[in-house]
Amino acid sequence: MASCCHRYYTVILEAKWSKVTTTNATYQYGEQQTLVTLALDKHRLAIQLEPGRETYWYYDQIMKLQPSTFSYPGYPKQTLSIHSDSFSEALTQAIQRQTGTIRKHRGSTLLKLLLFFVLLGLLFYFFALPRLAASMASKVPVAYEKQLGEQLYQSMRGTFKVDEAKTAYINSFFDELKIPSAYNIQITVVKSDIANAFAMPGGRIVVYDKILQGMQSYEELAALLAHEYTHVEKRHSLRSMFRKLSSQVFFTLLIGDVTVAGNVLLQNADDLKQLSYSRELETESDEYGAKLLADRGISCNGFVRLFHLLKKETAGTPGTYEWLNSHPDLENRISKIQRLPHCKQTTTTNATLQTLFKQLKAN
Repeated sequence: MASCCHRYYTVILEAKWSKVTTTNATYQYGEQQTLVTLALDKHRLAIQLEPGRETYWYYDQIMKLQPSTFSYPGYPKQTLSIHSDSFSEALTQAIQRQTGTIRKHRGSTLLKLLLFFVLLGLLFYFFALPRLAASMASKVPVAYEKQLGEQLYQSMRGTFKVDEAKTAYINSFFDELKIPSAYNIQITVVKSDIANAFAMPGGRIVVYDKILQGMQSYEELAALLAHEYTHVEKRHSLRSMFRKLSSQVFFTLLIGDVTVAGNVLLQNADDLKQLSYSRELETESDEYGAKLLADRGISCNGFVRLFHLLKKETAGTPGTYEWLNSHPDLENRISKIQRLPHCKQTTTTNATLQTLFKQLKAN
């Protein structure tokens, strides 16, 4: 370290600091002291120890000990005692500016990281989670799905006012459709002033009689049952419930505890009444259901008339109609049904279905 001697030094300021000043300062490095020349630039303080020999202090690491005394981390300890108030103020401003910039940058970086993880979470929830739900649901054995559906039905059975006569007729109506399935389809007609119908895992379908009252043809009932049957056959209810309760169900299934997963679904059984499917699943139920009708010589206009009926039921009474809640727009669904190639096939009148429908309506 150069011996202690008195020098004048020049403080070189950037254009944003309006003046250049000179003063004396003492630099202490461990036990040694010397007078130095200082210069301020954009990011650091240059300390000229002697001609051709400099050291640098970066503003974000400089600590202000007293109004004119500053220190810098490292070993041995480094301090500067500045003899000019104006220079001390200029250095203080430089430190504050740099510290503020760093904090702002760090804050911006943290905000970006937060937004990134929020976006990542949203992408997982809306895109990855439905796929995981479908994958997990597809791995549930049909026998267990039937057991689960029956437990769900029995948990809600006490809240239903079942119309036994209509229930008998509607099951005979469905049997006459002669749709082969691995599921034992059982339909229950419930007395209610709500136009609603929903399918449960394993083969149970619940139809509220309000939705039956406005039907004028057996094709409409066939369309409704074909649509709900497709939800069963394609396991839409199970997939949608898994998605809705995924945070609880997935973890229990991942560790292999199917019973606990079933208990979670049972605890939320009432949610099934308000269960809404994705547009993709609803479109699949419409199109597959329409094909079932066409294959049996039943007019797809049953879907068209059903949708017109539902549109009429919902007009001016939001919240009273639950079936197809959050579903695709009814006009769009009508248009899609009418464009299906198999819906242009020749149809015939099914006298048995027509008779069963009239008997159901008469009761």
